[in-house]
Amino acid sequence: TINNNTHDQRIEQDCAREKRRERLHHQLSERGINATALSNAAHRAVTTTEGFDPQFGKSAIKAYRSYIDPKPSKLESILRENVDVSSNRYARQIDFLSKKHRSREAEWVRHIDTSTHRRTFPLLLVLDNLRSAANVGSIYRSAEACGCTMVVTTGITPHPYGNGAEKLAKSALGAERMVGTRHFTTTMGALEYLRECWPGLCLVGMETTERSRVYTKFAYPGPIVLEDGEVESTTTEISTGEDFSGGNDDDSSSSSSSSNSSRGVTLFLGNEVSGVDTEIMPLLDEVVEIPMFGKKNSLNVAACAPVVMYEILRQWGVSSS
Repeated sequence: TINNNTHDQRIEQDCAREKRRERLHHQLSERGINATALSNAAHRAVTTTEGFDPQFGKSAIKAYRSYIDPKPSKLESILRENVDVSSNRYARQIDFLSKKHRSREAEWVRHIDTSTHRRTFPLLLVLDNLRSAANVGSIYRSAEACGCTMVVTTGITPHPYGNGAEKLAKSALGAERMVGTRHFTTTMGALEYLRECWPGLCLVGMETTERSRVYTKFAYPGPIVLEDGEVESTTTEISTGEDFSGGNDDDSSSSSSSSNSSRGVTLFLGNEVSGVDTEIMPLLDEVVEIPMFGKKNSLNVAACAPVVMYEILRQWGVSSS
């Protein structure tokens, strides 16, 4: 009787494996993946010394094998699973891993940071009470890419040295350590700091208002363009990725940065729902907006920031060489 039970269990497990293989191959075919070729590649990987097929890569082949031939300890749970759900999940994973492998193998695609230095310009951002750490992290990454000198956060905005730092880092991918940063309890405190320590910067709000100008119609004051197409980088005592919040972040008179008279721009980006503080906007030099052609009034704040920053760099004649 024991032998018969064991035999029946093996048959049931073999049937389950075959069903998993059929469903996975179907899901792979739906995604344009040659399931037969993948199956052959997985077989060769364990029966020959050829290694892993470069068409799919090691990770995708291992994921395929783990689904088709699971460990004995997982066989009981396999009998209870929803095969359609699990095969769909693994097919998505295999598809992603295959594409990731091919992309890394392509010599003409860059996936790593290759620059040995970072160019900076008199371009600053003020994040006025943003609530989403993911948005803030994305903005830090855009700020780093655009050579921003500093990102100023205010109020409830997550920042690298305070609340939300861990979530912020997931979308910033290290950029939050490369850009100077400072936090203020109030946006008014940040504005006063900028007026005193960066008197040459034009303060520009990004908001949809009756007096806003289309962002491409405003001439952003900036540094001198050199003969080779480069622009004079901003000179400041701010260190990359350093926090200047200190013990009294509202006291702009105790600034850790020396006064900088470079011509440039500070962009104010507001809360995802309420926008830039209405008490702050009248104190700014200009307010710009991105034109909308759909029913929505505005873009996500993390999407707006790079649009305007790259327009500023374009107007300044910054060279990408």
